[in-house]
Amino acid sequence: MSRPPELHRKMRPAAAFVMLGGSGLRIVEAQLDALLQRDIAEDVHALRVAVRHLRAVTWAFGPILPRAVMERWKLALHDVADAASAVRDWDVFLSETLLPALAMQPGDPVLVALIDVAHARRAEARTLMVTQLTRYRQAPLPTLYRDLLHLSDPKTRHGQHGRMAAFARGRIRKARGRVRDLARVARDGQIAHIHALRIGNKRLRYAIEALSDVLPKRYRKRLHGKLIARQTELGGVIDDAVAHRLICECLAS
Repeated sequence: MSRPPELHRKMRPAAAFVMLGGSGLRIVEAQLDALLQRDIAEDVHALRVAVRHLRAVTWAFGPILPRAVMERWKLALHDVADAASAVRDWDVFLSETLLPALAMQPGDPVLVALIDVAHARRAEARTLMVTQLTRYRQAPLPTLYRDLLHLSDPKTRHGQHGRMAAFARGRIRKARGRVRDLARVARDGQIAHIHALRIGNKRLRYAIEALSDVLPKRYRKRLHGKLIARQTELGGVIDDAVAHRLICECLAS
């Protein structure tokens, strides 16, 4: 993932969003092109990461965006991530669960059969994903670019909202408070609550990465490091739950 454009402490938030939003859209577009031209598991992962970064940016600048723009970006980016989620689940299931198990038990007929089913289900999911993402390249991607052009027009007024230094700190504090609330709820161990915490954790992490130029060191270093460690831990829990679900799907086929 390339580094976000350089922000300055005295920038207006609207100008910063145009920079970060444009950069993020170009990265998503490049990942879409790669994914639609070839079938490589890492391309699916790279697209989803690019979308997560852009979703975090969109959330961070939500207060300065017109409601219609905010809703359009949220829906479009959600749809892209959702389109690629099933293929990514099968890729992780194959690479992290089935193939390592087969390496420990070469030729095991049950594992071989499960892998065959998983590959077939993954192929079905990819066909659907390609159809959905091809439509996305045609719309709404151009509409999102037009939103940025509108926001960059000096005649357009979106409120002052201060300067980036104070604006960014406020948004990170809000996201951090939300993650703390989610962490308290997730103590019950329910997968749905752990998944919500994982999403909130990622949003805070990627928002910090996007806004790092104008954030204090305590956010850029100490908090960011804790978020990465927690993301790894939560990812393992969710991956195990997904693997269990997909094994059941394969056995039911």
